[in-house]
Amino acid sequence: MQQVLGWVLIVLSGPMVVIQLISSIDFPLAQKLGLQEKAGEADPLLLRAERYVAYWDLVSLVWLPVAGVMMVLDHAWWPLFALAGAAIYIDTAGREAAKNLSFRHEGLKAGTERQQKLFFASYIVMLVLGLVALVYSLPPLLELL
Repeated sequence: MQQVLGWVLIVLSGPMVVIQLISSIDFPLAQKLGLQEKAGEADPLLLRAERYVAYWDLVSLVWLPVAGVMMVLDHAWWPLFALAGAAIYIDTAGREAAKNLSFRHEGLKAGTERQQKLFFASYIVMLVLGLVALVYSLPPLLELL
């Protein structure tokens, strides 16, 4: 099960890090690829927030895919990395959803309807990945106590 979950974490959370890498290096390219909201379909405040969030996500979102690699390699520290990554993914999913809903509630353009649905789907995936990683990492961590 550990190997399977490790690969799931790599395959599902790894692309999120790649998306933020593209967004950090070339935000207009990320917009053309549909990875970020386009300028005409989102307010400047939202675009600025997303650009700055992409920089931070490079530092924070990397830990769950790293945990997945460690799980596949059966590294002894994988539960610690999975716990940290899970906490970050659970927090990020909720915070990004709340931020986006707040922007929309205040009347800011937040991208096309399709983009909004896609981004909210990604928040749900992040939440589920975080919860699964959390639940799976707790038993080996509790054995250490």
